[in-house]
Order: sequence, then C-alpha cells, then structure tokens
Amino acid sequence: MNIRLVLSALLLALATLAGGCGGAEKLDQQLAKGKALLAEGKHEAAAAALKAATEQDKNSHEAWLNLGHAYRGMKKNEEALAAYVAAKRIDRHSILPHLAHAKVQIDLGRIALATNELNFVVEMEPKNLEALVLLGRISQLPREQPDGTRGVTRLDLERAELNLNAASLLAPNDAAIREELAKVRALLAKK
Repeated sequence: MNIRLVLSALLLALATLAGGCGGAEKLDQQLAKGKALLAEGKHEAAAAALKAATEQDKNSHEAWLNLGHAYRGMKKNEEALAAYVAAKRIDRHSILPHLAHAKVQIDLGRIALATNELNFVVEMEPKNLEALVLLGRISQLPREQPDGTRGVTRLDLERAELNLNAASLLAPNDAAIREELAKVRALLAKK
C-alpha cells in the first residue's frame, strides 16, 4: 500500500512539473510574440500578447517591462508607468524599468520625478551614459521657481554641465554630447 502511495505521489509530482514546463513554454512564446510585435511597431497587438504573458506569470520582469514599452508606444502613459512600476518591484536592481519610467515622466513634463528616477539609475550604475545625458538635458528645461515664475537657474545649468561632462568623459567621440556641453557652458558664462 505504501508503494502505491509513493508511486502516486511521484506521478502527481511529475505531472505537475510537466504542466509547469508547458506554462513556461507558453510564457516564452507570448513574450517572443509580444517583443516581435513591439519591434514591428504594432503596439496594440504587442500589448495584448504581453498582457497575456503578465497574466501567466505576474513575476515576469521582462513581460512587465515590455508591456510598459507597448503602452508607451500607444501613448497610454499611466498604464506604461504602472507596468514599469511592476517591473521595478520584481527586480529593484534592474536599471531598465527606471530608465523607461523616467522617459515617460519626461514625456509628461514631470521633471522632478524623472530626475529622481535618473539619479537612482546613476547611483546604481554611475557610468550609465543614457541616464547622464538625460539628466543633462532635463536640467536645462524650464521649471517652476520658488517665486512662481518658470525658468532655468544657474544651479540647474551647473547640474546639466556636471552630468554632460561626465557623459563626455564616457563618450569622448560623441559630437552631440560635446555640442550640448558647449551650449550649457556658454549659457553659464552669461549667467
């Protein structure tokens, strides 16, 4: 009787594992389909496939990240932010959802929130060229000042210079970064 019980338990365990493998394959297929559609610019179809992938595995960092990309492509910014937040919760040490989240915040004009995200990226990966360049650019954007006006302060420009200088050291042959750094330095000379 004990042998039958052990064999039954073993068969049940094997069946469960086999079912889990099928689920993993299906998840991989949904992810591949969603990413392919995303690459083709078919954001709505990609979102459907990637949403299905997140429903299959709520802990799939890759599915949530790519779902955010699909929503951003559809200009569904709040949904994109929610997807990126889900990806950040799954893997707090991945910079990709933080960068993507910051870009949506920039799209929405939420400069302070974008700055926080990008600073976090630079804390995790100090030589992240994209984050440094974005920080340099958004530091030059006019923002509300304590007196209620909108503008760019000397401190904002110094922050832009700091980040663009760091970026230029990482990519010394990048003409666009050097040009933007020169523009910021010219503005600083006038202030």
